[in-house]
Amino acid sequence: MSNLKAFVWMALVAMLAAAPAVTAEEATKEKTPAAGQKAPPKEKGPQDALRGEYAIMAAECKLTPEQQETLKAKVAARRDAQEAWMKANGSKLEALQEAVKQPKDPNDKEAVQRAAEQLKALEADRLKIQATFEADLRAMMTPEQRQDWEAFKLYRPMMARYKKLNLAEGQVQKIRDAAAAAAKELAEAKGDEKAAMGAKTEIVAKLRKTVEETILTAEQREALNKPSPPKPGAVKKAGENK
Repeated sequence: MSNLKAFVWMALVAMLAAAPAVTAEEATKEKTPAAGQKAPPKEKGPQDALRGEYAIMAAECKLTPEQQETLKAKVAARRDAQEAWMKANGSKLEALQEAVKQPKDPNDKEAVQRAAEQLKALEADRLKIQATFEADLRAMMTPEQRQDWEAFKLYRPMMARYKKLNLAEGQVQKIRDAAAAAAKELAEAKGDEKAAMGAKTEIVAKLRKTVEETILTAEQREALNKPSPPKPGAVKKAGENK
């Protein structure tokens, strides 16, 4: 009898030990598509939207988790609005572009002009989606975060311009500080859109001058002004027509 009890006990232990392995195997079968089948596509949604430029924005502006979720939703909404616009207007857009670039009758100036005006209006309608999106982003951020983003947008092209100069860490920080000061000056600029564009041009020129005259070394300035070597194939052979 004792042998029978021992046998039953060993059988129960073996069954319990085997149970998790069977469960894991079944779960794997549910998650792994059968041979020859494609895995189901991932759903598009806000959780997939915070990449590239907007991931940089989140880091540079120190967006809160709530702001990041709002940003993801806005990016997804902009994408959906653009797709809906193209679905509704894509054919008309292509037709008008064709009518302007390759009109059926090039001598019919009035028809070409009408098509050009309609195309301009249609493009302006599409740009409203981006304008709304950008206004939403500004409304989402604090004044300090907006200024941080503008500072980064000034800093980034500066770094692209000077990337070949092997800037020291201290120089990079000084360029960041100069860009932040320029962004503050830009935020304080008054006037309409045309005046704002003029102010930005002046502020960017002033920023570049500050960097090149007070942050770069003499050797770096010389390297910056040195002409780049011609690209392969750009040099004409002797005897070729100019």
